[in-house]
Amino acid sequence: MAHGADHTPSTAPRADLARAAGCEACRGWGTVVTDDGRHELCTACQTGASSAASATNPPGLRTREQ
Repeated sequence: MAHGADHTPSTAPRADLARAAGCEACRGWGTVVTDDGRHELCTACQTGASSAASATNPPGLRTREQ
């Protein structure tokens, strides 16, 4: 039996983790789960233009500052 494509929307929107770092609302994830169970970008840290830090330091190459 063949199965069709899943018609649900994509899992979670892509958040800028550099902007999410230290956010109290989303605890650094960049997304929040609504009462309906949907993932949405955190309104506290993901509004406005993209961060320059995330453009220069992609998540895989980021080093931890101490």
